[in-house]
Amino acid sequence: MAFVELTEISGDTVLVNPIAVAFLRATTEGGTELHVSGRAEPLRVTGAPADVARALENAAPTPPDPTLSLLA
Repeated sequence: MAFVELTEISGDTVLVNPIAVAFLRATTEGGTELHVSGRAEPLRVTGAPADVARALENAAPTPPDPTLSLLA
C-alpha cells in the first residue's frame, strides 16, 4: 500500500493513501482540499491541485500485467 507524504496547512506532515482520495479542490489560499472517503471534513494541504494530483498518481501502485499472471 502506497502513501504520499504531504504538508497540511498547519505545517504538520500527513500520510495519505491515494486510493482513499475521492477528489481534490483548489482553495482560495493557493492550497488544495483533499476529500477523503470516510472523513467528513476535507484535509487541507499546501500545494496546487495539479502538484498534489501528480504526487498521488505517482504513488499509486501499477496494476500487475495480466499476461504475467497467466504465465505464473
